[in-house]
Amino acid sequence: MRCPVPLHTYPEPEHGQEESGPQASGITSHVIDVGKLFLIIAFYLIVAGKDVYDIISERYDKRTKRSTLIVDAERFKTYDEVFDRQNLDNIFHLMKRGKIRTVECPISTGKEANVYKTNKVGGGFSAMKVFRTSTATFGSFLEYIDGDRRFQNIDRSRRGIIYTWARKEHLNLRTMFEKGVRVPEPEAIFRNVLVMEYIGYEGKPAPQLKFLDAEKEEWEEMWEIVVETVRKLFVECELVHADLSEYNILYDGAPVFIDVGQSVHIGHPNAKELLRRDLGVISTFFRKKGIEGAGDDAEILIKELASSVEDR
Repeated sequence: MRCPVPLHTYPEPEHGQEESGPQASGITSHVIDVGKLFLIIAFYLIVAGKDVYDIISERYDKRTKRSTLIVDAERFKTYDEVFDRQNLDNIFHLMKRGKIRTVECPISTGKEANVYKTNKVGGGFSAMKVFRTSTATFGSFLEYIDGDRRFQNIDRSRRGIIYTWARKEHLNLRTMFEKGVRVPEPEAIFRNVLVMEYIGYEGKPAPQLKFLDAEKEEWEEMWEIVVETVRKLFVECELVHADLSEYNILYDGAPVFIDVGQSVHIGHPNAKELLRRDLGVISTFFRKKGIEGAGDDAEILIKELASSVEDR
């Protein structure tokens, strides 16, 4: 099922009609780099399999009797920020390997990466995460890479750090999934593009806990699962999520942890501090949902896991 995208096409007006087009409908436009425009056209035709008129429309000026191509600025910006020549090459590489067939639409956008719904070659969907190489605040990544013994002597260029970050998320997902933690199963990675299991139902993405409507009994059950998942991450995977919140947990019949690129090994110098922060943030959310003992549960778990490290 293709995500709904407004089709902005404007026929040449009849004699005496008012002109129509993006300006009349309130759609913004701007001057863009022609080279980048052709890259986006390539993305639409080859990668996404969409009509370029999803972002490009025509405006007819009855005074000059000329038509002008108008670009939907906001829609172009979404693709312009991520789909540069290098990223298109990376996506084409994954397509040639049969990891994705076409790219559908954005699931989420962020400062560090955009996530897109993709069609799989054999049917069904995947989620494709494209880490930004030009606009990402990559400096903060080193806080979670340095000190992690799994990633030593890395390329410390901007692109090298971002590639390492993508590889780190892929490795964390693989470790968690193989240990039975509910996370998206990683399917492929190439440079800064990560393909993973699509979490959702009938093509619709699963909601974040933040936007989930549930009864108190359901929140109680979810809290128990979250606590057990944090414990399993620490004890069996030897990892701390390091950015746990109601935004990084989806609900697909049960909680599913996502966004694990920053997850660190328990031997990381800041592992205990990050564990405390994780449990502090998520227990605060559950207390607001009526789980009064969430704070106490979190403190008990912190002490339990901290002592388990000291005993090793």
